Amino acid sequence: MLFPRPRQAEYHEGFYQVKGHYDEMDLLAFYQAIHDGNEDVAVKSAPLLEKEAYQLTIVEDGVTIAASCDEGLFRAATSLHQLIRRQQGKLTLAEIDDKPELGRRGYMLDISRGRMPKVETLKTLIDFMAGLKYNELQLYMEGDCFKYAAYPQCTADFDCLTPEDIRMLDAYCRERFIDLVPNQNSFGHMYTWLKKPEFRHLGLFGGDETPSTLNPLLDESYEFMCNLYESLLPHFSSEFVNIGLDEAYGLGKYQIEEYCNERGKDIVFMEWLNKLNDHISEKYGKKVMFWADMIYNYPQSYHLVPKDAIAMEWGYELIQSQRMTDHCIAYRNAGVKYYVCPATNVHGTFTGRMDVTTFNIRTCAELAVEYGAMGMLLTDWGDGGHPQFSVWSWAPIALAGQYGWNTGAKQDGETFKADFIRNAERYVDEEIFGGKKVANLLYRMGNYYLLEPERVHVCTMSAKEFSLPMNVTKYAHLFDIKDSGDVFYFNNVLDYVRRVWADIDKVDIDPQIKREINVNVQMVIAGAEMCKIKIGEEPTAEKLDELIALLDWIEQEYITLWNLRNYERGQEKFLDTIRQRRDELKAMKK
Repeated sequence: MLFPRPRQAEYHEGFYQVKGHYDEMDLLAFYQAIHDGNEDVAVKSAPLLEKEAYQLTIVEDGVTIAASCDEGLFRAATSLHQLIRRQQGKLTLAEIDDKPELGRRGYMLDISRGRMPKVETLKTLIDFMAGLKYNELQLYMEGDCFKYAAYPQCTADFDCLTPEDIRMLDAYCRERFIDLVPNQNSFGHMYTWLKKPEFRHLGLFGGDETPSTLNPLLDESYEFMCNLYESLLPHFSSEFVNIGLDEAYGLGKYQIEEYCNERGKDIVFMEWLNKLNDHISEKYGKKVMFWADMIYNYPQSYHLVPKDAIAMEWGYELIQSQRMTDHCIAYRNAGVKYYVCPATNVHGTFTGRMDVTTFNIRTCAELAVEYGAMGMLLTDWGDGGHPQFSVWSWAPIALAGQYGWNTGAKQDGETFKADFIRNAERYVDEEIFGGKKVANLLYRMGNYYLLEPERVHVCTMSAKEFSLPMNVTKYAHLFDIKDSGDVFYFNNVLDYVRRVWADIDKVDIDPQIKREINVNVQMVIAGAEMCKIKIGEEPTAEKLDELIALLDWIEQEYITLWNLRNYERGQEKFLDTIRQRRDELKAMKK
């Protein structure tokens, strides 16, 4: 009846009809009405309950909430608000004794590699999270997405988030008992900064290449990071900061190769982690989080992790999810605090890969509970210019909300916890689509890749080949499209995607959201057509004209829709991809 499903709930025959008029109240207003006192709800203090725990009792005479603090009262109000809306104010008699299974339940949105959402867009996200009982939000930053006071020249020519915006969002989150945690990468993923001529010398590189990893041995690199923190951290009230440090591919190479050979790559990493941790702890009183991919192969060095630092154990694929068990056990045994971090898996796909996503979230949550993780952080990345619209993330966010609050019975050998998936879809249908059944159709769309000839790492063939030039068929060591059979597979993809889109198009939903869905669907279609050409199908002039016209339409629709919810800056990253493919297709006509 409730979503997320409570830990304990008993429902009885009979009803209580609420007297107040709550139809037009959002969650925060409803909570404030309860907090201030009203005729329907009696609030009792229960000091022995944990801070987010609550007891909600509905009898024929009214409703009683017991909680130890405002946070528990807000969680109770969240449940009651949902019951009132779902039951039109005629509440089934119930006894609910509820609390979260994981202490920290977070969502992280990449705002650096394409989309930079406007403040109002982020507020909509925060409201959605609050209804799912999340208590943490991270906005992932690499560069060019925030007005850093230390380097104003870098963002002088375009709009992005300001310190005032962050303070506003921080307060907006606090009102809803969500902790807005700063997330600033500080080692790898520094390409946006290091491609600027004035910062290039701070990187690790050879020849003329553009570096992506900071040189941790330079005093100036440390000063640079201190300047970024000084510009960013004072605007957040959180006691935590995620300093990133993932995928530092330059570690052990280039200018620091000799030093790393002497000390060991793991030691050099730990020296940089501790140096940043000490600065942040001493100056800002915050505890650092860091991505764990750079340390999980070095358990002999776990004792060097700072005492209060938190390792963020991430992995988004089926294989990575399975490997997490060993890592979680090792962190626990070494006394390292940690989160588990699954993903929405919409990056590199245009529409997501929903069966991978549901497996990934479930596995991470169950491991977190079994091996004592502090929390779970659902990540939502923007690789490749962040071409996917947010509509594809709503169901994964809802599902992770359920698992963070209550993982339910441990996965058996048969069901895949399908009830959690279907209830997450129902929640999204109610909150986003006005009760229309759309979320399951999006789930089906997100599984189009199962018809492709191969399952590949954190992407789909159709989306990845869209991002590569028409004369390039190989993606790293992962696959070569020309070895993937014939066009049969991608004809199946096209038939499937068009059929699911036809079903979505029949449903009367918000026109803007429908257009956002359609743009990403048409990207899949364009990508599948490109795969057919790369495999060897000789396109006719008419087919090339058709595909070029489709790319023209995608470009214009993409620009229009992007600007409604996001700052203009960043859209050029994927627009460049669209334009390059179009130019290549035009050249094929000659």
